[in-house]
Amino acid sequence: MVKICKYCGCENQENFNYCSNCGMPLIQKKEKDIILNYKKLIIISYIITILFSWGGILLNILFNNYGFFSFIGIFLPFYLIQSKDKFVKKHGYIQIAISIVGIILSILLIFHY
Repeated sequence: MVKICKYCGCENQENFNYCSNCGMPLIQKKEKDIILNYKKLIIISYIITILFSWGGILLNILFNNYGFFSFIGIFLPFYLIQSKDKFVKKHGYIQIAISIVGIILSILLIFHY
């Protein structure tokens, strides 16, 4: 039996996992696996966003500087809002709001001391 590539139409041997012509995968991931990967990405991005965005506040309190560190936390949510998946995009906007609050508080602490 032959596997036909969805992308280029090339016929491949049955034991091939990738197309011999274009290199694209011949076995598609299940939608459930893709959703689980999105959930893992979202959880990891929440953790990173909170650590970086709100970490500037902690650094300001402990060391009286390094509040600029919190700007790093806003980059990952901008990556998420580029997704075509509405679920991922929604969490990207939530993370941007979390980041902005952390950044504003960090800036206020920088100018307060």
